[in-house]
Amino acid sequence: MLRRGIETGRRRLAKGERLLYHVTWTVAEGGAIDVTVSELPIIHLFVPDPSSVFDGARVLIARTLAADPSFIDVVVGGRSR
Repeated sequence: MLRRGIETGRRRLAKGERLLYHVTWTVAEGGAIDVTVSELPIIHLFVPDPSSVFDGARVLIARTLAADPSFIDVVVGGRSR
């Protein structure tokens, strides 16, 4: 499923589409924020605080897809950026 999500994202980017990903976060032990990406199972990251969720997720997704982060949009709890 992860491989399919990556391939789909790369195909859509090749067509010139902007991509929209949905992320959720929880507070992990020690206070770090654990961020998961719904469309890319298994992919997640830790950021220091909630204000880092948008940018951290965008960069992680872009690196996973080997893409420019400016083509990635992220929605967290109904808020997008």
